[in-house]
Amino acid sequence: MRQEAQAIVLAAGPGMRMTSLTSHTPKCLLPLGTLPMLCYPLHLLQQAGFSEVSVVVSEGQEQRVGKMVEQYGLKVDLDVAVVSTAHDPGTADSLRQIASKIKQRSVEEVVVISSDLVTDVALQDVLDQHRSRGADLTMLTSPTPSLQTTPPGPKSKTHLNSDIICTEAGSGRLVYAVAGGDYDECVTLQSSLLNCAAPLLLSASTQDAHLYVMKRWLFDYVLNKESPCADMGSLKAEILPHIVSCQFTDHSSNDKLGLSGAVEREEWDDLVKKYNSSVVPSRHHSLAHLQPPVCLTFHHPGLCVRANTLHTYWHLNRKINELFNQVYPNSEWQLRHPTAVIIERAQVSEDSVVGGGTMVCEKTNIASSVVGKHCRINPLVRLSSSVLGDHVTLASGCVIENSLILASVERKCVIKNCIVTDSNKIEEGKTYSGEVLEATQDFA
Repeated sequence: MRQEAQAIVLAAGPGMRMTSLTSHTPKCLLPLGTLPMLCYPLHLLQQAGFSEVSVVVSEGQEQRVGKMVEQYGLKVDLDVAVVSTAHDPGTADSLRQIASKIKQRSVEEVVVISSDLVTDVALQDVLDQHRSRGADLTMLTSPTPSLQTTPPGPKSKTHLNSDIICTEAGSGRLVYAVAGGDYDECVTLQSSLLNCAAPLLLSASTQDAHLYVMKRWLFDYVLNKESPCADMGSLKAEILPHIVSCQFTDHSSNDKLGLSGAVEREEWDDLVKKYNSSVVPSRHHSLAHLQPPVCLTFHHPGLCVRANTLHTYWHLNRKINELFNQVYPNSEWQLRHPTAVIIERAQVSEDSVVGGGTMVCEKTNIASSVVGKHCRINPLVRLSSSVLGDHVTLASGCVIENSLILASVERKCVIKNCIVTDSNKIEEGKTYSGEVLEATQDFA
């Protein structure tokens, strides 16, 4: 029986903008609240009715990811696909590495989503619009999030430009898109855009959320070794702008998306027959009237944040207590896990998050913080406005403020506005402020 859609989560990214957080933990498994980051898009897909999800991971992570369903009470089957990240592949490169597995599926659409997306969008609404309006590509967009929290560590002047998104007023038709990292101070618009009948809305405050729905024929074209996409490494920065621009190319020829020289005529005919099951001849059967792709946006005004930078990752962790029911609805998962042990004389604020198997000892004060699973907070610790990863131990008498701690602090000290990923960097009785105490070996 033909399935409607296949879901693919891209989770092999190394997290280059996350400083040393990914030294020993891949980005997709970094804790967000008391759950790995990857759980959030998986739950989003589960809520939309997907029973099976393909997850693309880097080498060596397949077992850890494969156990997530059981560990965190998810109700989807994971098909874990492994890619080599030795040469830092882009998102499109990763998809090509697993193309044979994808092509085994008989589906109408392919949903591609990044493992770092945290959103309260109703994915079923995105799919419904995509199908009802006959779109070949639908991109999820949202307002660029406003981040009120300041991450720990040294203050950095590094700034990534906003995405530039141009749509047709009223219809939401996507007519131009450029990723934030692909321009300096200005962008150049194609003159062909002026031929649009409706007014255009050009925005630098709208983001591409890295969730896409594609018709299967278009997805096959993207992965085709003979297409213009073959040398494009990034789905967002290169392939999607190419697809969008094809709406304005000359289609007087018999080739959809300018496919002459990319896909043989016989191969294209086979694709038409394979993916158009209608007994009534459609526009795809007419060699003289092949149409350009229909590219639409689904604009979600609600919560939509990608945890792909230190700033956004910190922001989501600090806000997860108030956001959790929005981004992880209809779940029995508890942010203060019932297996956490909090000794009677310890004080833990209501807005703090405590993971399963964690021990909080007496005379300890925890305020507005996230504490991961299987941690041990020894007596006389003061922890405020901070985030602790999994399996972290804090020595007695430590004072931790506004810091991100992903390694044990086994010596009494004061840590303020710091990132700690290497316990060997900590000295007894010392005060640290605004530093990154990095791991000694990079994650590979």
